Amino acid sequence: MKRLNPLYIILLFLVIAFISIFMLKEQKNILTQKVNELANFEVKTKDFKDLKASWTNKDFINRNLDLILKNRMFVNQKILRADTKESIKIKIESNDPKVLDSFLNKILNKEFIIKGLEVEKTFINLEIGTK
Repeated sequence: MKRLNPLYIILLFLVIAFISIFMLKEQKNILTQKVNELANFEVKTKDFKDLKASWTNKDFINRNLDLILKNRMFVNQKILRADTKESIKIKIESNDPKVLDSFLNKILNKEFIIKGLEVEKTFINLEIGTK
């Protein structure tokens, strides 16, 4: 039987070590990317949770609607408001298109879940979700 040359064994160990180090570095890069993705995902989930909490908070919705409806531009207009368990329905009637346009702009610029919106020449029907 022939003997194995010790240089072959040393060379084999060096090749295995080089491959292991290369693969370890590659796995570290992948792990770093995954950790960064997880951090971004956690930030997005926190933002989503905060938005959901504020958008479905009935006190927040009522406070903002009251601020909009108490605006001096809408005081002389015919406004009907009905609160249900899962939504708030508002109907505003006016012959002035500027008033309706202003109302619609104020509503759309707030953080509301709009379930239904009907816009006509003389009125706006709006349904805002609370859940």
